[in-house]
Amino acid sequence: MAEAQKPAVRPRQVVGKKVAQLRREGVLPGVVFGGRKDSTSVQTDLRSFERSYRRWGNTTLLSLEGLDGDAIPALIHGVARDTMTGRLLHVDFQRVSLTEKTHAEVPLHFVHESPAVKTLGAVLVHARDHVTVEAFPQDIPHAIDVDLSPLIEIDDALYVRDLVYDKTTVLIVDDPDELVVKAVPVRIEVEPTPAVAAPVEGEVAAEGAEVPAEGAAPAVAGAATPGATAAKPGAPAGAKPGAPAKPGAPAGKPGAPAPKGEGQKKG
Repeated sequence: MAEAQKPAVRPRQVVGKKVAQLRREGVLPGVVFGGRKDSTSVQTDLRSFERSYRRWGNTTLLSLEGLDGDAIPALIHGVARDTMTGRLLHVDFQRVSLTEKTHAEVPLHFVHESPAVKTLGAVLVHARDHVTVEAFPQDIPHAIDVDLSPLIEIDDALYVRDLVYDKTTVLIVDDPDELVVKAVPVRIEVEPTPAVAAPVEGEVAAEGAEVPAEGAAPAVAGAATPGATAAKPGAPAGAKPGAPAKPGAPAGKPGAPAPKGEGQKKG
């Protein structure tokens, strides 16, 4: 039977939006509910409760004194935290009876080393980190140890039915066939290398280069740029493409009048 812890809790008069001032003063607001009684607003020291809660969790039996005269057995039902800073904002205490069984979530504590991990390079897949139990408040364990040493080979696994705990005082209400932890091989995914297909007719073989169509003459080094007009055979060098000189015509000086042709009138 676990000994009840005694946090310093006292009644709280400040309610509503004014509790923000309490938090700035280092006071944690809370409430005590359940046990077929009305809820009671309480408060406790923020820093002291934060340190203790790290050890207690939600499964440690507490004894709340100085509220209704007699000590009140209770469990921590839950806490609220600031989503940005993680600072505690509120705590809920649930009244319990030492003569009635209750449900609680008990964390799993994984101990020892798996031989499958150590010798075979396996990795462990944790399917759950807690189990739900039914027990008297004073018999709820703080945690349940899970021994990993039976995981010897790849694909070895532990289930809820394999957990070791005091079955005379605690009942696990989860499905016994639910997976807790399993040793699996490391899978390395390699991206496939895309195959380079040979260019087909009409496809571009390389960037900016086109595959010649079937029957076309291959390109010749030094050939004219496509689209340019080639000079006609017999045209003098320097003549404009498309305007060759007449065969046999003498080359005149630049700017000189063209020689009179046959049939022209004399001036």
